[in-house]
Amino acid sequence: MTKVLHILTDVNRGGAGDQMLMLIGAADTSAFEMEVIIPENSRVVPLLAARDITYYEAPHIGDKSFSLAGVKTLYSLIKRIKPDIVHTHSSLSGRIAAKLNRRVRIVHTRHSAFPVAAWKKRFPIKKLTGFINNSLSDLAIAISPAAEENLIDMGMTESKIRTMFNGTPPVGSFTLEEISTLKLKYNISPDVFVLAIIGRLTEVKGHDDILDAAKTVPDALILVAGDGERQAHLEERIANEGISNVKLLGFIEKVDEIIAVADALLNASFGTETSSLALILGMSAGRPAVVSDYGGNPYLYKDGVNGLMFKIHDSAAIAEAMLKLKSDPKLYKRLSEGARQVYSERFTDKIMASNTEAVYHELITLTPPRRSAPPLQGGE
Repeated sequence: MTKVLHILTDVNRGGAGDQMLMLIGAADTSAFEMEVIIPENSRVVPLLAARDITYYEAPHIGDKSFSLAGVKTLYSLIKRIKPDIVHTHSSLSGRIAAKLNRRVRIVHTRHSAFPVAAWKKRFPIKKLTGFINNSLSDLAIAISPAAEENLIDMGMTESKIRTMFNGTPPVGSFTLEEISTLKLKYNISPDVFVLAIIGRLTEVKGHDDILDAAKTVPDALILVAGDGERQAHLEERIANEGISNVKLLGFIEKVDEIIAVADALLNASFGTETSSLALILGMSAGRPAVVSDYGGNPYLYKDGVNGLMFKIHDSAAIAEAMLKLKSDPKLYKRLSEGARQVYSERFTDKIMASNTEAVYHELITLTPPRRSAPPLQGGE
């Protein structure tokens, strides 16, 4: 039995935490024992407890990729837990602590992608970041080719990267009667066309572009599920501009309910997006999506096959795509069927777990960990 210790730094519930939970849920329990270190008072705690997953709450790591106090705390926990593999999710402290424990294998998952400034791709910055990434991980998992490109831009050796997509179990199914009840719960008219965007309310998720589009499609309803630092800004815009067809729902625990009442999903991200779990969940329910062409979205969707795509910040194109889905039943049916098919072929939780476990097997068959760092990556 191989013991895998996941380290998550998110205090709030987000994509990295949800992906980790789905991975653990689909794991081969005859081969892998999985435990988790999370920050104190994390929103993920109740979910771990409900699934009877062994977890440890640690101070000094909440929403911090690196802190000296966090390294010390994690080093002590890793020494006590004695995992074979440490799998970090955006935790530099975790990788350092695992490296200091010497005999532990280390893999980290890159959950996001963002433009890397040109100066960071040049010598000596790329050499330095490459040294850090390469020396503190035996392998890295990129959840999209966009994330892989991001790692390479930051100096990660390409041969150490394993690229695979997120996956989810299929979203819960609801009868027509249950959906009608849910629409009453969320105060949604029975016949209105509903689109939903699910995720943190941060600038790069493109909520402002969606509000601009919503004003030109007044007979479609847009649900915004999530919380974050942009909530007050969005509330102010909705009130001041009289945008009556957008509902801010706040954080929603039962995302499957939002997908059930939605006819389609939205994603207008222009930063960090790689392999959106919300979009994949929507695909599993046959919900097409209107998505930006940023980051990992083009690897999830093909325009006209399982969704419609627009260039970032093009609110007119968002509105046009929403109108197409709403007004063309044949198009909607084709995209809905395409969404289900793409999900079953590429994005199930079992596929994700199998791919990740292949990485774990690769790690445990490597020669004993090196006592020195790998060669530095050359600069320009």
